[in-house]
Formats: sequence, C-alpha cells, structure tokens
Amino acid sequence: MTKAIYLKQQPPSMRFAIGFVIVVFLILFLPLQSALIAYLNLSWGYRNAFAIVTIVSLGIYPIVAMPFNFLDRNWKIRRSSSCDAVAPVEEPVSDNDGTAILPTLEMDYVAPQYQTRFLQSLCTVKLWAIFWSLFCTLGTEFVVLTNSRFIFAAMSGEEVDNSLNTLLTVLNGVGSAAGRLLMSALEVWTQKRKAEDRIPITLSLFLPTISVILMAVLFLTISNKDILPIPYVIGALGNGFIAAVTILVINTIYAKDPGLHYNFCFFATTCSSVLLNRLLYGEWYTREARRRGVDVCLDRACVQLPLLVMLGFNVTAFLSNAYVHWEYVKFNRQVLDERRRLFEEQQEGGDLWA
Repeated sequence: MTKAIYLKQQPPSMRFAIGFVIVVFLILFLPLQSALIAYLNLSWGYRNAFAIVTIVSLGIYPIVAMPFNFLDRNWKIRRSSSCDAVAPVEEPVSDNDGTAILPTLEMDYVAPQYQTRFLQSLCTVKLWAIFWSLFCTLGTEFVVLTNSRFIFAAMSGEEVDNSLNTLLTVLNGVGSAAGRLLMSALEVWTQKRKAEDRIPITLSLFLPTISVILMAVLFLTISNKDILPIPYVIGALGNGFIAAVTILVINTIYAKDPGLHYNFCFFATTCSSVLLNRLLYGEWYTREARRRGVDVCLDRACVQLPLLVMLGFNVTAFLSNAYVHWEYVKFNRQVLDERRRLFEEQQEGGDLWA
C-alpha cells in the first residue's frame, strides 16, 4: 500500500523541464562548437566564447535541485488548470472496495517481476543470457570508444590531430547523453500506459545491440574519412542506451536482490574489458603495428579482425536478447491473466454479496 501511494505521487515537472532544456542545449551546442573548432581552426577568441557559454550553462543546471518553492507552485497551478478534465478518469479506480483494488493496486505502477533470489537466478538461463548480451555490447562499446583515436587513424589512413580527437570525445559524450535521454523518455512513455498496454522493458535490450551491430558494419564498409565520425555517433548512442538499459531492465524484472543482480550484470564490463579490449583488440593491434614497425597503425587490417569478431559476438547477443524478451513476455502475460482472473472472481463475489 505504501509503495503504491509513493508511486502515485507526481514529481515536480518544472525542475525536469529546466534540466531537460539545459541538457538538450548542451547536446546540440557541444558537438557544434567542437566541429567548428576542428574543421575551421577558429581563433582563441571563439574558443574562449564557447568555453564561457558552456560554463554558464553548467552553472545554471544546479537550479534543478535548488529548494525554490516557485519551481513547484507555479507548475502545479498550470497542471491543475490544464488537467482538470483528465483527473476524473482516474477516480473510478479508487471507488471500489479495498478487496477489489488489492490485486491491481501495485500492478498499475510496477511491471511484473521475477520473485527469485540472486542465487536462484544464477541457475536460470535468462540471467546468463542478459550477462552475455551485456558482455558483447558493453565490450564492443568499450573497445571502440576508448580506442577511438587509434581506430579512426587505422580506418582513415591518417593520424588524428588533437582537434579531431576532441571532436570524437565530445561526440561520444553527447551521443551517450542523448541515448540515456531517449531511453528515459521511452520508459516514462510506456510506464504511463495501462498495465495491459505497456511495452515490455526487455524490448529495450535490442536498442544497444542493434546500435553496436550497425556501428561495426559501418566501420567495416565506410572508406571516406569525412563520414567516419557517423559510426562513432551511433556507437555513442548505443553507449547511452546500454547504460540506461542495464539499470532499467534489471531493476524492473527482478523484485529481489536488485543490487546483486545489477552488480553481476555489470561485472560483464570487467570481463569484456579484459577479454575483448586487452586480449582481442590490444594483442591484435600491437601485433600488426609491430609488423609494420610503427606505434600508431594506419592500416585498416590492424582493426578489421577484432571488429569482425565483435560483430559476430553481437549477432549472438541479439539472439540472447530475443530469448530474454520472449521469456519475459510469456511471464508478463501469465501475471496479467492471473490478475484479471482474481479481479473477476472478486467482482463476482461482490455481486453475490450485493
């Protein structure tokens, strides 16, 4: 009962709106100024102006957390005047007896969850399928985004200067932020729908995997260096997707020991950084660079094999996501059917007493 009452509360939307506007502005502004500096070689005056705008924007952002009452009061007034026609729609839910509400009370806000403990989940294929998916996706993201300078040099056949390296770093950060925002918007949008009409959260597992597959394919097929940053943008979006998905999916589908479930899945990052980054990519790149007698390899062959292997891994990750999603959809249907059956039985019981 307490959890459902808490979930029914409306957060201060004005604060989210201010933060959202600032974040969107930075997402658009930062890559634009980095691209202008990298490709137009602007003077220090322009660079200082860009830096001042960035600092001011970041300085305004803490207003979101300031204890200013007007951020809540004014927004609530707007909401009360614009949502009066919508509010009565929710009233019938609370008009029934408490016995009729019990099976639907928490379900209106919380998706169906597995009730297994962490050690029990370790004995299921679902948890290991999620681990494998994160291992492949996070590992590929980690390899590409942390070695972007060397991969870009190998793909373009030219060394990367500091301006271009800064641009790649900014594209990574901005794309990651955009991916997190998109995932948050998707979660809020589906959570506001009725329980029967919601999109299962496990469907979001496909977004980072598809992004990484597309990124790898583009890296292997694009030869024009001017459009090589495009795969980085797609990969950065996938990085944001996977950061949000890891938290949302684990905390949504597992009711017990969410911390242990999350830490176990996050452990995939450590495993992939060693196996994919250090052993697969690192050893192959070093071997090919030494064969050519250089430290920075400018040949596509230095990175093609690791990309092909990781592309194959992510294809299997897609299949793992399909299995997890299908199992959760079946579980979701079972819970909803049980909820509907309990509600109908209680309704029939109420009619008999009437």
